[in-house]
Amino acid sequence: MRLLSAASIAALLLQQCVIVDAFTSIPQQQYSHKARCCEVPITGTKTRSSSIKKKERTTPRQGKLFGDDDDETDSKENKKTNKLSMDSIRKKLQMSSPKEQQEINGAKDNNKETTWNDPLESLKNLTFLSDVTPPAVATFLTTASTKLKKAWGLIISFFVGALLTGGLILVPVVTSFSSVSEPVALFETVLNEITSSYVDEVDTNRLFETGVNAMLRSLDPYTEFEGKQEAVQLTESIDGRYGGVGLVISGMTPKDLAKLKADERRTVAKSSSNKLLPEDAVKERNDLSGGITSDEDEEDEQDRHEEMKRIKRARENGISVVQAFEGYAYDYGMRVGDKLVSINDFQITKDTSVEDVRNNLRGEPGTPVDISFTRQGVPGVQTVTMPRIVVKIHDVKLATLIGNKADGIGYIQLRGFTQDAGREMRSAITSLRYQAAEASGGDLKGLILDLRGNPGGLLTSAVDVSALFVPKNSDIVSARGRGFPDSVYVSKVDPFVDPSTKLAVLINENTASAAEIVTGAIQDLDVGVVVGSDRTFGKGLVQNVEALPFNTLLKYTVAKYYTPSGRCIQGINYVEGGGPGENDGKYTANKVAAEDQSVFLTSSGRKVKDGGGIEADYKVPAEKSTPLRVTLLLEGIVSDFASQWSKNHELTNDFKVDDKTYKDFQAFVAKKQKEGDIQLEELYSSPLNDLKKMLKSSGYRESAKELEALEVGIIKDMQKDFEKDRVAIKEDISQQILARYLPQSMVIERSLKTDNQVQAAVKLVRNDKQFKTLLAKGSTVPEI
Repeated sequence: MRLLSAASIAALLLQQCVIVDAFTSIPQQQYSHKARCCEVPITGTKTRSSSIKKKERTTPRQGKLFGDDDDETDSKENKKTNKLSMDSIRKKLQMSSPKEQQEINGAKDNNKETTWNDPLESLKNLTFLSDVTPPAVATFLTTASTKLKKAWGLIISFFVGALLTGGLILVPVVTSFSSVSEPVALFETVLNEITSSYVDEVDTNRLFETGVNAMLRSLDPYTEFEGKQEAVQLTESIDGRYGGVGLVISGMTPKDLAKLKADERRTVAKSSSNKLLPEDAVKERNDLSGGITSDEDEEDEQDRHEEMKRIKRARENGISVVQAFEGYAYDYGMRVGDKLVSINDFQITKDTSVEDVRNNLRGEPGTPVDISFTRQGVPGVQTVTMPRIVVKIHDVKLATLIGNKADGIGYIQLRGFTQDAGREMRSAITSLRYQAAEASGGDLKGLILDLRGNPGGLLTSAVDVSALFVPKNSDIVSARGRGFPDSVYVSKVDPFVDPSTKLAVLINENTASAAEIVTGAIQDLDVGVVVGSDRTFGKGLVQNVEALPFNTLLKYTVAKYYTPSGRCIQGINYVEGGGPGENDGKYTANKVAAEDQSVFLTSSGRKVKDGGGIEADYKVPAEKSTPLRVTLLLEGIVSDFASQWSKNHELTNDFKVDDKTYKDFQAFVAKKQKEGDIQLEELYSSPLNDLKKMLKSSGYRESAKELEALEVGIIKDMQKDFEKDRVAIKEDISQQILARYLPQSMVIERSLKTDNQVQAAVKLVRNDKQFKTLLAKGSTVPEI
């Protein structure tokens, strides 16, 4: 006879307890099936008894719980001794037949009492445990029963706690999912309905981007959805590299081309009036189709006309080279001002956009490309063949000793913060050290870091650059956001620049983001003096770039950053816009008022303020530009003149823009103005047109006439600026001419001689006493 072993019973206990408790209720066939893997002999005899005859079996042999009757050699005496009837077995195991069990259950139902059967009690009621089970096994089962009884409450508490914890975790998730899933479903439904049922065929992708961009525009100007093309450009700006030839080009954009075609349609519509189609009917049609409307002001038409002139001028100029990178296209002979004709078999026409040309210039590194172009002063079409390579956009544009080389003062112009900015800065500083050692036999005595016009870049790159200057174990920057983990970036290395080297950082109103992190760390830790006209841009926000399906990206604001003193230099607070009833759904921008700015202390105890950027420690006014100079640069007139000059002149070693060249330039501008290619009053045209509309709508016609006289006076005054701004305009002409012959680094280095802020910084680092005074506690901001 074979019964349950202690190990088998323990295994059952570790499973569901109902298996043990079911022994008293399952029918014989099910019982035999359930226990098929739980058999071992309970006696030491080698003989096997046949307690159940073959003819008494009513089911196939599914298990061996009660043994097999295959041994016919057993003695009759042993058969009599070991033979057990079914009734005796049931009695031993306290089992009942299905019919008896049904009667028992019926009796319990009649009593209407429900009791919980402890599976361990049922186990103890197995009489053979006390009769035939070895003492060690019985002791083990008794102990297990007692411990499980004591732990039963803990087990129930564990499952209840787990249930409650899961609920606390899942309920917010479900709630959040519900708050997002509903508008997502609505947006999808609206997009599907419009795509399938709108009266005219629509561009689904364009509709989607319009909706997403409108949504993101309600938050702040930095949160944007980047489509496939924009995503490539953003990735390249972050990585600082792409596969191409190293050219920067200008020309007509796809938007310009669309506006030009729309203007051509307006022109056709405007000239299509005849007897069969009266002019009034044409105007009414245009009013509904976005053309020239019946109530359109003359000033609006004038604005459109000026814009079209700009676009048509860009169309006539074609695709031109603005910059050729050293080590790439420049080394193959490309120069600023070259006009592209074709790229391989792709012909460039007047209606070709810069995006089309860029896409043909770029490609898989290693593939060859033929570039055909024309150049002012050189007859015919020239062609260069060069391989596409991985173009690295360098953040360090220039690293050189400035002034008297024996003074050991270095200058570095840093224009971005791509992933290699820290490495480039380290290489530049190393180069300057070698140059200083050769020139004076010592290390760098001073260093000017030019961050003017630096728009920023990667946060990690800003940390890398800062670590070159700040003491070891110094906090560089911290960041905090609602879904952004609090992070503090600490310098773990000794400064790469010797602390005895006097450091000056040049800033202006366009120094932003990552450049402000470096500036803030240097200022708060008193390792350098910030030099500039006033304050930096004031962008204290951190954006995350998230990869989306279909090669798109999401750039969104996740945190604010704080300088080592604990201040946030964000200059504008953005309030979410959007919702029904809004005009354009755009965010609301509120400038941080001066009275709302808080005072913080640098390492030495100097007072600095948050909000509105970083204020310069040493204020040097930037060179002021007259409206005439700004207009000439924006309209590309200086560049056009440089191209014409190159056509008729050759560059000499003693080149400079003399008085004769300057007079030629004035004549060139006068001719352009007479032909209507430029308007000197362009900077004032927008406010003047707005004022004209207001005067006209108010009926002040006499004042409107006086405004026209004012425009004439503005032009005369601007022409006087040719003499007032003579030196600066000459320098602009010189820069544009030299850019057609020299690499960019040489052009930048040459311009430093006339840069008043750079020269003021050089004087500062030479003056040891003044430099230390500016960094001392209680110092005030001087101005020169």
